[in-house]
Amino acid sequence: MAIVVLGGTGNLGTLVTAELSRRGETVRALGRKDGDARDPEVVARHAHGASAIVNCAGASVAMALGHGWRGYRAVDTPIGMASIEAARRTGARLVYVAVAHAPELASCTYIAAHEQVAAAMSDLDGVVIRPTGLFSAYASLLPLARKKLLIDIGTGHTRTNPIDDGEVAVIIADAVRADGPREVTCGGPDVMTRREIFEAVAASVGQKRVRGFPVWLAGMNAAMLRLVHPRIGQFMQFAVGLAKHGVIAPVMGTKRFADHLASVANVSAQEQRDEPEQAAHRSQSN
Repeated sequence: MAIVVLGGTGNLGTLVTAELSRRGETVRALGRKDGDARDPEVVARHAHGASAIVNCAGASVAMALGHGWRGYRAVDTPIGMASIEAARRTGARLVYVAVAHAPELASCTYIAAHEQVAAAMSDLDGVVIRPTGLFSAYASLLPLARKKLLIDIGTGHTRTNPIDDGEVAVIIADAVRADGPREVTCGGPDVMTRREIFEAVAASVGQKRVRGFPVWLAGMNAAMLRLVHPRIGQFMQFAVGLAKHGVIAPVMGTKRFADHLASVANVSAQEQRDEPEQAAHRSQSN
């Protein structure tokens, strides 16, 4: 029987789809072009005959425009509820990707949107996966670091242990078939302060300075942003919370954060070196 992956064309979803396929599973990846995953009918139609539904879909966590403006309660929660309804109709197991967080962050909209879904799964055959920050989320800051625009909110003293995206995909794939715990909180091997994480990002592109930003001012900015751009404002609210409260999850990953940064930075640097040559080739072709 097939496994349906909601958000199957996104960063994490692509890795989950690949891992399940590697294990010989038949996978149906549901992306934006396949319909609105907030609609229970759409999800139920794609999940017909499936043995499991993996939900790693949701609004972007990118701190940039161009990735949608709707907030997490308007995107992540409806998708989660649609996947729950589909699981009830089909009898499929539901594996849901939420977020590892300190109890103090439960009121943040970003967290609350996920926890509302997790709570509604109590009567299902389901598993909630709660990773700490994914390596890719921090690697996405590399362009800012190159421009010397990397900013860390607060003093940078809170601690966490980020985890490799691919290793989270393996944990998710394991949960699809295994009779394990209903909740899995997972992190990587490197416990670091936020300042150490940001300094590692900067150092990977040859920069040393990380600018600080007062927590109180970031909080004010987040409150104003939520009015005009809910998604970015809500994620900034979460970032402010992380500056106050760290989270260290049980170590389930083995890959090192510094190794990932070095790999991504090298690929990005090579792409930058290749761009002038490619641009010249395009010009000659025209």
